[in-house]
Amino acid sequence: MHAVAAVLVAAGTLSSAFWILATNSFMQTPSGYEVIDGRLFPKDWFAIVFSPSFPYRLAHTVSGFYVTTALVVLGVGAYTLRAGRFAPEGRAMLWLALWFLALFLPVQIVLGDLHGLNTAEYQPAKLAAIEGLWEGGRGVAASIVGLPDQSAQRNWGEISIPRLGSLYLTHSWDGEVKGLEDFPADQRPPVAVVYWAFRVMVGMAALMLLVVAAGFVLMARGRLDQCGWYLKACQFAAALGFVAVIAGWTTTEVGRQPWTVYGLLRTADSTSPSLTGGDVVVSLALYVAVYLVIYPVGLALMLKMVWDGPAPRESVEPAASGQQPFAPLAALPTTPERAP
Repeated sequence: MHAVAAVLVAAGTLSSAFWILATNSFMQTPSGYEVIDGRLFPKDWFAIVFSPSFPYRLAHTVSGFYVTTALVVLGVGAYTLRAGRFAPEGRAMLWLALWFLALFLPVQIVLGDLHGLNTAEYQPAKLAAIEGLWEGGRGVAASIVGLPDQSAQRNWGEISIPRLGSLYLTHSWDGEVKGLEDFPADQRPPVAVVYWAFRVMVGMAALMLLVVAAGFVLMARGRLDQCGWYLKACQFAAALGFVAVIAGWTTTEVGRQPWTVYGLLRTADSTSPSLTGGDVVVSLALYVAVYLVIYPVGLALMLKMVWDGPAPRESVEPAASGQQPFAPLAALPTTPERAP
């Protein structure tokens, strides 16, 4: 029943992600609509659900969640080994998580690249903000780090690599990329936020690759579950996926500004005329109150499960007089007198 419940929760969560991302993808790359008297109406529901960015966004986001989960498994396995308890379970968690990450991290990078190509086609202003690229053209440089200044339209203290930007943004050394100057100032997203959020996401991915590579080196030397510094690093690595996911969503949502529906409906024009400031305050306060209960309770329960560890396999509650013992069927003794 525990396994069935886990599968049902996973299936329900994936279904929820499908529809949330379908809605968000329409807002990013709208399609399947028609405009009548200044209002949007559905014209093709298939095109609305499966908008141009949806396949890339769904695959990249869901695989990111799987990677995040695998890092948590890696961290919990490292904790059990450092605590000196449940060593077989800890080794299994460590080994399985590393192999999963070794397979999924490259997939995640490829999906991110495909998503980037899609963004270049449908949301070039967002891509320009991600790259901190003010002046577009061919053979553009890749900005590694810098301080974007939106008012001056430049990056201060920038370190860049010539022509590399065009290579990974278009897969061609001479590929043409639009810059922020190609768009009106009131249609550019907040560049500094998008620029740094993307680099935080990429930085987390680089740390994940480093942790996995070090793990396989230790595995080859037979020291995977004995290296103290690595086990401690795995515990810290449990947070990398969460940071990367938040940074990625910051990139895509702030990068969409100033639009609620990209190119069609501005965020400033998206509020309902009947919605008052008091309504917003009340609804926000209720959401905050609910999540202030859900998050701490959920976190406390998960931490308790980690600290307690798995239940002993041989534990069976004693049977009351005249009752069957409360235990899995496999744990019940088999005798000739017991009915099949």
